[in-house]
Amino acid sequence: MTTRREILPLLAGAAGLSAAASPAAAVASEPRLVRVNYHSARTGKDRDYFVYLPPGHAEKASWPVMLFLHGNGERGDGKQELDYVLAHGPLYEAWILKRNLPFVIISPQLPMFGQGEVDYIKNRTRAQIPQRHPDRVDAREDERNVRSEEPMRGVARDDQLPDGPEGPRDGWNLIGDELIAMVDSTLKNFRGDARRVHLTGLSYGGFGSWYLAAKHAARFATVSPVVGYGHPDHAAPLAAAKLPVWCFSGGRDPVVKPKYFYAVFEKLEALGHRSARLTCHEDLGHFTWTRVYGGNDLYDWMLSAAR
Repeated sequence: MTTRREILPLLAGAAGLSAAASPAAAVASEPRLVRVNYHSARTGKDRDYFVYLPPGHAEKASWPVMLFLHGNGERGDGKQELDYVLAHGPLYEAWILKRNLPFVIISPQLPMFGQGEVDYIKNRTRAQIPQRHPDRVDAREDERNVRSEEPMRGVARDDQLPDGPEGPRDGWNLIGDELIAMVDSTLKNFRGDARRVHLTGLSYGGFGSWYLAAKHAARFATVSPVVGYGHPDHAAPLAAAKLPVWCFSGGRDPVVKPKYFYAVFEKLEALGHRSARLTCHEDLGHFTWTRVYGGNDLYDWMLSAAR
C-alpha cells in the first residue's frame, strides 16, 4: 500500500505541517489532523484516512499509536464521506472535544461494501457530523441508554454465536492487510512507537478489533473491543502472544447482546491467559462506547502497556 500525506484544513485554525506554516516551535503545542491518501487494493480506488497528532507531537521522538475502528454507521468512500469517522470514539474525544489524549490516532473508514442500503446509513446527513469549534466545546454525545427486555445475564454457547471468527458481513476483516499497512506507515512517518501500538473499535469496529488482533497478535500492545464480542477461535493466538485484552459490553444492549461475550473469555481462561478482562456496563445499551471512551480508565490502561 503506497501512501502520501495530505493536510486537512484544521477546523480550529491551527497551523498545518507545510513549510509555509509558522515556525515549528510556535505550532508544536497544537494538535493536528492529517489526511493520508492510499490506494486500496480491496476497492481498487484511492482513499484517505485520518491521523491525529496530539499536542506537542513534534517535541517527542516517539508516541504511542492507537488504531481505532469505527462502527457500521460511519462507513464511506474515504474521501467526501471521511468526516463521518469523527462521530464517535477516541478521535471524537481528541479532535472534537479537544481532550489531550497522548496518542497518535489512526482512524480509517470502512468501505460501504454491501451496507449502503441499511436505513441508518442511507438516511444519514452531514448535519450529524460533529464539528470542532475554535471558541467552544460542545457537550459530549448522550449515552443513549437503549433499554430492552433482554436479561442482563445469560451465556450463549459457541454454536449459538450469530457470527464466525471474521465477524459480521462486510466487516473490517475484508481490509485487514490495509489496516496493518496503515500502522506501518504511521510508525514510519509520524513518530510512532512500534512497542506501543494499541487497537480498539466500537460495534462493527469491536468485531474488527478481535479479528485483527487474532491475526496479528504480535503487532499490538493491547486490544480493547467495545460492544463487539470475540469468537473462541480468536483465543489461541491472543493467549499465545499474551496480548492484554479489555472488552466492554452494555448490559441492556439489544444490538450486540451481552450473553455472546462470554464464550471467548471462557476459552481464554482455559488457555491460561490472565490478561483478559470483560467489563459489562449493566445500565447501558449499545452506546456504551460513549462512557468508555469518555472516561480515562481505558487510556490509562493502554499507556501502562508495551510489547
